[in-house]
Amino acid sequence: MATIEYGEGERFYRRYLEGDAAAFDRLVLLYKEGLIRFLYHLTSDWHTAEDLSEDCFVELIVHPRRYRFHSGLKTYLYAIARHKAMSHLRRRTAFPLLSLDAMAVGAETIVEPSPAFFGREQRQSLQRAMEGLPKDYRDVLYLRYFEEMSNEEIARVMKKSRKQVYNLSSRAKSALKTRLEKEEYPE
Repeated sequence: MATIEYGEGERFYRRYLEGDAAAFDRLVLLYKEGLIRFLYHLTSDWHTAEDLSEDCFVELIVHPRRYRFHSGLKTYLYAIARHKAMSHLRRRTAFPLLSLDAMAVGAETIVEPSPAFFGREQRQSLQRAMEGLPKDYRDVLYLRYFEEMSNEEIARVMKKSRKQVYNLSSRAKSALKTRLEKEEYPE
């Protein structure tokens, strides 16, 4: 088995397990923002993303021994996040609810964070192009380019082999390129 090089998150979590409660707060600060963005990508609902991110950290508290330091803590958290998002989406599909925000301001209004990744127009163009892609394509692109995860980390989060992630990534980039070209040069 390959040796995992521990980063800041793993050190904070180990300190938390040894009784340093402040280390958990630092851990949350380290991962919360990225986790919320990832969950927003999956759920398209900022408030749900915030709630689910808190649930991910609660998992670390309630089940402290499930994480065995075999992978990076970020990878483990993102796998939990993906699982929680998929469960949430299944429940939402089974029992759809109309949000109070949607009734008040209209369903098309979304409060969106302002990440520094792209300019507003580029971000909107990229988001439109990604929305039309299959779910696995969107997920692999998001994890690679927005969360800067390796193929191995993405494989663990998505519960796929590295070869599957490599193939998905290749197909997703090709599909995204085609969609972006169509948007830039419509027929």
